[in-house]
Amino acid sequence: MNVYRVNDVAKKLGISKQTLIRYEKKGIFPHSHRNRINHWREYTEEDVQRMARIIGRSGAGFTLIEFVIVIVIVGVIAVAAVPRLMVFNSTRARSAANKIASDIRSVQQLAASTHDTYRMIFDVAQDTYEVRRASDNAYARDPYTRADFIVDLRTDPVMAGTDITGAVFGGTSGLQFNWQAVPQNTNGVDLAAEGAVSLSYKGAASTVYVRPQTGTVRIQ
Repeated sequence: MNVYRVNDVAKKLGISKQTLIRYEKKGIFPHSHRNRINHWREYTEEDVQRMARIIGRSGAGFTLIEFVIVIVIVGVIAVAAVPRLMVFNSTRARSAANKIASDIRSVQQLAASTHDTYRMIFDVAQDTYEVRRASDNAYARDPYTRADFIVDLRTDPVMAGTDITGAVFGGTSGLQFNWQAVPQNTNGVDLAAEGAVSLSYKGAASTVYVRPQTGTVRIQ
């Protein structure tokens, strides 16, 4: 029966002597036999084959140890990437909130400058909103594109992928400003409490609030 020493086994397995001993101490490899005279580690051919199977040296491709190392590295990368992804999602949700807040201010200014009432209607199911004149339901003009004031969050370059999760203004899903620029619900009743539009982008949330009387907009 062939008996191998530590150096011989390490060479056969393609690992260092220190690694072999460390794996044995940690229980990854079975404990070796000891020489009765000098107490050196001794291994049989069967021991070598068992250790080879453990680290995958019996065939081509990744060894078990190498596979574990790859899994650990991937896990570390994933842990490092999650916070960055969360920051990106929060930034995207905030950008959508900024766009809606800007549009709300534009509608208020439009109502004040034209001495007319304009309303902003949010469709939670379709993730859209539009601005119309209350008197004849005609579309207002988008201040940037000059087209009908309709915004689709599913296709808008700034807000694509953002969901409208809620819109509540005095019991209605829309906001309007009368000719005095006072915020109201779409029934023409002045807001008694803050109205809000809630947004979500891949788990990150942001909300646009409109204060009663002044129509001041804040984002949270």
